[in-house]
Amino acid sequence: MEISGSRSFTLSLAFLLLGFCSETCNAKGDTSAKSCTSSCGHIHNISYPFRLNDDPKHCGNVRYTLSCESNITVLYLPSSGKYYVQAINYTDTTIRLLDPGLANTNCSSRPRNFPLITFSPYYYSWYPTSVSVYYLKCLNPLNSSLYVDTAPCLNNTSSSSSQPKTYSYVKVGNMTGWDLDEGCSVEWMPLDYFDYSVNDYSNVSYKDIHNALVYGFELGFGSYDEIPCQGWTKANFVTRCFPPTIPGASTPD
Repeated sequence: MEISGSRSFTLSLAFLLLGFCSETCNAKGDTSAKSCTSSCGHIHNISYPFRLNDDPKHCGNVRYTLSCESNITVLYLPSSGKYYVQAINYTDTTIRLLDPGLANTNCSSRPRNFPLITFSPYYYSWYPTSVSVYYLKCLNPLNSSLYVDTAPCLNNTSSSSSQPKTYSYVKVGNMTGWDLDEGCSVEWMPLDYFDYSVNDYSNVSYKDIHNALVYGFELGFGSYDEIPCQGWTKANFVTRCFPPTIPGASTPD
């Protein structure tokens, strides 16, 4: 009786280990994920590592899931929001995104989102390749080449008769607390594809900056083969990849 119970336990353990090995090997050696292609709107080259959310489960990498909404390819960034996909470059491993709040025909349009890229162990694959643009609201007019006046696109107005007049500016490139003048606050911080190779922005108008914003900004994607599985656990800021059937593993919403 004891021998039979021991054999039963041994067989159960063997099947469990066999199943674990099978899932692990399939996750690492699955080539079908790279054979899928999809399209949505003007984006016709959606392929590995990207996938659409209604693609078969074996397609692409779950960390690079896109949505197709009203024939527009959409990417939802963590801690940021919704962006329209303008292009995917698999050679340079970049994806170009547009904030939905920006309109090409209206220079008074402003971005809706803060592109706060979460550099967590899971989302480490996204990294910005564009420069930042800071939208500032100031209580006093500024006279500095560091700042670009947004007028006439964005008028300097007060919200009510009891509120003081405010002035709107943008700052291109890196910014520290020392760069922020007294009485100024940051309202938005979108990314910009505009190539500012020098620090002299005196000849740059806000319309130039807005046109660059409407073109979109780029994020690099990479290291997507380093975590071949679709499940993971996190502990002490370290990501460990497991088959999705392992207890404690999770998948993105």
